[in-house]
Order: sequence, then C-alpha cells, then structure tokens
Amino acid sequence: MRFALIASIMIGCAVAPSGTVRAQCTNYTITVGGGLYDFEVSWNMVNELGAVVASGFAPTTVTACLPDGCYQLNLYDSFGDGWNGATYSVAVTATGVLVGSGTLANGSSGTMQVSLGGGCSSGDCDMYTMVVTAGLYPTEVNWNLVTGPGIVATGFAPTTLMMCLDTGCYTMQLFDAFGDGWNGATWTLNNAGGASVGSGTLGTGSIGQATFPIGVPAANCASAGPITASDCPEAVNICTNINFSIDPNGIGSMNEIPSVGSYGNPLFYYGDGSPSPWGSDNEGCLLNNELNSTWMVVNISQGGMLEFTFGGLSTQVGFYDWIMYPYSSSTCSAIPANTQAPVSCNWNWVSYGGTGLASTVPSGGDAGNFEPPLAVQTGDQYIICFSNWSSVSTVVPLQFGGTAVVSCEPLPIELLAFHAKRTEGGILMDWSTASEKNTSHFVVQRSADLMEWEGISELRAAGSSYTTLAYRYLDAEPIDGVNYYRLQMVDMDGTMEFSPIEQATWSLSGMFAYPNPNRGAFQVHAPSGEVEIMDAMGRTVYRSSASTVGNADPSVQLTTPGIYTLASSDGADRATTRIVVFE
Repeated sequence: MRFALIASIMIGCAVAPSGTVRAQCTNYTITVGGGLYDFEVSWNMVNELGAVVASGFAPTTVTACLPDGCYQLNLYDSFGDGWNGATYSVAVTATGVLVGSGTLANGSSGTMQVSLGGGCSSGDCDMYTMVVTAGLYPTEVNWNLVTGPGIVATGFAPTTLMMCLDTGCYTMQLFDAFGDGWNGATWTLNNAGGASVGSGTLGTGSIGQATFPIGVPAANCASAGPITASDCPEAVNICTNINFSIDPNGIGSMNEIPSVGSYGNPLFYYGDGSPSPWGSDNEGCLLNNELNSTWMVVNISQGGMLEFTFGGLSTQVGFYDWIMYPYSSSTCSAIPANTQAPVSCNWNWVSYGGTGLASTVPSGGDAGNFEPPLAVQTGDQYIICFSNWSSVSTVVPLQFGGTAVVSCEPLPIELLAFHAKRTEGGILMDWSTASEKNTSHFVVQRSADLMEWEGISELRAAGSSYTTLAYRYLDAEPIDGVNYYRLQMVDMDGTMEFSPIEQATWSLSGMFAYPNPNRGAFQVHAPSGEVEIMDAMGRTVYRSSASTVGNADPSVQLTTPGIYTLASSDGADRATTRIVVFE
C-alpha cells in the first residue's frame, strides 16, 4: 500500500456495374515467411474500422484486393522471441512496387502501419525506412513512432521497416526494459533517397523521446506530441494503444473530483471484507483528488470485456492513479456535483508494473494496481481522469485488451436495432438509434447477392440527439427472390459506417420459401396450385398438393446443401424461384 506450407489466396475484387455502390480496390501481394521457425509466425491486417481484411501464418503469400486506406499489420510470434529471420512485404501485384516491409525482431507481438494509396496521409505520402540497430542488449529495447494521438509503428530491436508517412511532426518514443539506456542501439529514419530525417538513441534510463519534422519547418514541432487535457470538457478521444505525455501540469481551471469518501470518489478499506462495487478489495479511488490530471474519453465500438493498462512495457515511473465514469453530455457537470458514481478506479499500491483493468495481472505487475475487467456494450462511452500523483514528466503507453473494441473517435451514431420484414405492400424496414452526433442521413441499400449494392432511398437523420429515435422505410418494389438490406449511415463530415445486413424474401408470383437461404429447414408459401422442389439435377425432392398448400405453409426438411428450384403451377401459369441450402 502507498501512503500521503506456401498458400496463395485471392480475396475478391470485382468491377461493379454502373450505378451500384462499390468501393474500388487494387490487388496487393502480401508475403510472409523465410525464417528459421515459420511455424511460430502468424499475422493479420486490419482496416481503419478494425475489420480483418487478410490474415495467415508463415510461409504465406496472400493476394488481396484492397481499397486505398490506412491499414495496421499485426505481427505475432507464438514462442515470444520474434520472427527469427522471417519478414513481411506488401507490394502492388501488377507492378511489384513495394509499399511496406519489415519483421518482428523480438517479443511476441508488434504492429506496423501500411499505407495503401496514400491512405495514412492527408494527401500523397512518401516512403521512409526505419532502422533500429541491436546494440549490446536488443531484448531490452522497444519503441513507438507517434504522430498526434496515434501510433504509426511500434517494434523492438533490431528492426528495419518501410512506412509511407505524410508531412507533419513525429515523436520517436524510446523504452529500455532494464533502465540503463539502449547500450549502443540507435534509431534512424531515412527518406527514399537514403537521407536521414531523424536519428538518436536512449543514452540512459528507461524512457525518452525525440520530436522531429517531416516536410514542415522544425519550429512547428517544438511542442508536438500527444496532448494532455487537464479539465473534463477538454477530454481527448483515444484509440487503441495510444501514448500520451504527462507532466506537473496542475488541475486545470478547476478541481473536478469530489472529496475522498464521497459518492463520486469513494473510499474503500483493504482487508475489511467489503469489496468495491466492481469486485476488488483495493484501497479506493483518488485519495488526493485531482493531481496533474489528464482526461480522456473511451468510445466502445464493439461490446465485450474491456481491459487496459497504463504504463505497461515496464514504463511506469510513478504512481498512476485513475478513476473512470460513464460518459455523456452531462458527465462533466455531474462529476464535480458529486452526482456521478465511478464504474472503476485504482489508487496504486506500487509505482511500477502498470495499472488498469485486467483479468490476469501482467508479468511484473502488482495485483494492487489492477481492477477487474469491465463489461461494456457497443456504443458505451467512458471518461477517465488520470492523476499524475508523482508529478513526473514522461510518456505513458495506454494499451487496450479484452474482448471489447475501442474506437478512435466518438461514435457518430448508436444503432439500437435494424429489421426488414415482408408485408403486403412490399418489404418494410425499421430501425432505431439510441443517440446521434452530427449525423447527416441514412442511405437504404439493397442487394440480391451481397456483392453489388444500390441505394434505393435516402432519409435525413436527426443531426444530434441523445434520445431514442425510430425510422421506417417501405421498399414497394423489391427484387423477386431474396432481398438483402443495409443502412449506410453518413456523418456531417462525410464519414460513414454500415449497419448489420438484414434479409427478406419477396415473390411477384406470391410464391417463396422462408427463411431463404437456410440450413435445410424452411417453409413454402404459394397462393394455389401444386408446389414442387427440384435439386440441381432436376430431380424432384419434394411435392405438395394444392389442398396442403391452401391450408398452411408446409415445412420442408432437406439434408443435402445446394441450390434448389421451387416451382408452382396452377395449370395455366408456372412460376419458379430458387432456394439456397447451406451446410
């Protein structure tokens, strides 16, 4: 306690017909492998929405058709000693132009930025090569390259990797696990012509940083780096594995944390048999209230169990106390008014090993610095007040874990539900939102094959709202057969995201199977006449008489996956549609 085998995979890309909504893409070849222990190597590439667009083991060659954008390549080694000579490369398939390469020199994981078509920049980025040499003790060395609030790349030593960087100010953050500097290891960032734009080393200690410009005057970068917010209304939105600076910056314009032992800043006693509301038996929250504070908002883009660590990688150099509240437009008023209870907090027991939420205390950490993971839902927001009790000046890594996913920006819209169902007049869609922030409009999109999408209607959104809103749209002219629907939700600044996909079946003849597609169990609806189901060879696998059809929708069970034809005839006319049965 403290006192006062090689595989080749093609991920599809087709040319969209005119009038359809379809992102253009370029074929890239991703090659991973060539090391001593390729069986230990795995990787995946995610886009800016956090979706995995390619993945594999080693040795692997993957061809993926990807739109321009900023991607993150995650590198993993199951043994934890790096890739042992294995490398990755990303190249334009048609020309062989290399857009990214590197390796995992040490450890069990690392991340690298891959810019496709200048997607990691505000314009066209330029290629640079980062070289980190080994020194005497490379296993002690790790580093981050940061611009603004985000990590561009992170790794160990030795490392050589290519990155496409835009103009701006960059900060190289240097860490040494033993605390005696890099012992001869150095870093150098070279441009495409081989000229150095930044270099240095960590002479002593466990942490350091250097800020340098790329394509801008050096004077512009004098105070560059992650920002520190000292009051609740100035809280910064954070994303996965952010780094931020702390210093003795005081409490801002006001001390917002209530007094110790209050509703908003509770006090607990270790060993008294009465745990905190979130289940731990640690001392309490901010026992010295708000000291040298940094405020940050955490936006949950996918629910699950949230975990995080401040000061991991052996970088904690003081007491990092923190308190966490649910966040809304009224939170910054409710906290100082002592009307908002925290969802978790920690008054550090030790000044090393990190602190945060964890199901298992990280190696080198102390249980007194960690609280249980927090169950969160999609769309939830939380605010954390980080208190620099020790008044140190340093850089704090914040790493997220668990099953929840954190978004870099406030969620523009929180979609509660989206449904599509058949009615007499067409297919009716209804959806509701729990909140909207700077939302412009919804585009209702329809597809017959889940590949080509067309916008069939546009509805104006509320703009900003913190109450539940309901929307409805009737597709009066659906496609004959299975209709797939999704919402394109567009923000005021043009950014967009998509809803989950819903489906409904429509038939001009009034005949259809539901659900369709299915896994072999479905029902058949037809107004009159005989119904027949045939397999791909034309063999009849099911037949129903008019009397059966007229009374009820019969249930059908098929055991063999495939595409079947459903036909109905009343003696004069014959209508057909298809049924898809999955495994």
